[in-house]
Amino acid sequence: MAVRDDIRAQREKLKGAPLKKKLSYFFYYYKIHLIVAAVIIVALIWIINRQLHTKPQALTGIFINAENTDISTDSLEQKTAEKAGIDLSKNSIFLDMTNTMNPGGPTDQYDYTTIEKIQTRAFNSKLDVIGADASNFKFFAKQSYFCDLRDIFSDSELEKYKDDIYYVDKKVLDEESKKMDNPDYEVETEDKEKAKSEELASSFVKPDPSEMDDPIPVGIILSDSSFVKENNVYNKNVGVIGIIDNAPHKKAAAALVKTLME
Repeated sequence: MAVRDDIRAQREKLKGAPLKKKLSYFFYYYKIHLIVAAVIIVALIWIINRQLHTKPQALTGIFINAENTDISTDSLEQKTAEKAGIDLSKNSIFLDMTNTMNPGGPTDQYDYTTIEKIQTRAFNSKLDVIGADASNFKFFAKQSYFCDLRDIFSDSELEKYKDDIYYVDKKVLDEESKKMDNPDYEVETEDKEKAKSEELASSFVKPDPSEMDDPIPVGIILSDSSFVKENNVYNKNVGVIGIIDNAPHKKAAAALVKTLME
């Protein structure tokens, strides 16, 4: 018997049947459709609810190789919001402390996943700051990710941070930029063990601007940050933070740096 004929026959049997029997029949023949429809409805409700309740991000930061990822950033976000004039009832601050990357440059799929995550956000103006262990900060600085801090902070503010400023040589950035224009360009990596050793707090040597042709301040070394020290974010290794060149929230990014350096 064809399926259509079978359904017609079942319907004939149900004529005059009690409501309970009709409902039982309906569920038996259409339970898969009902389950699928229910799943779709629940998914739509979840998506709509999330869109309605997700607050716009007023500051986004990614930290790489934080030594302690199990920390609350609530107090840091609150103080930063106060400095930047951000209303956290209407906007959010997102600080991601969970990212990892081998010192010395990318060597495995996990490293490239982190780079892709950062690259996608940065190129689409959805990232404001990167904090990283010194070796990886150097990697991203060389790729010209960071803005000139002279465009963000006043002379007096930079004077306050003068002992913690991380410089890069514009000549080196220009040379790297020319290399990147080559279709066959490949990311250069350093010896992993050497990179690990050089970023240790006990052996780190800050780049010397006096030895550069055109020094640009692109980062702030976090060794004196009370938040970083108290929460063991970067303790064994030196951490550095920089503001992305096309960051959409530079005022808020500057407020975060100021808060960290209190």
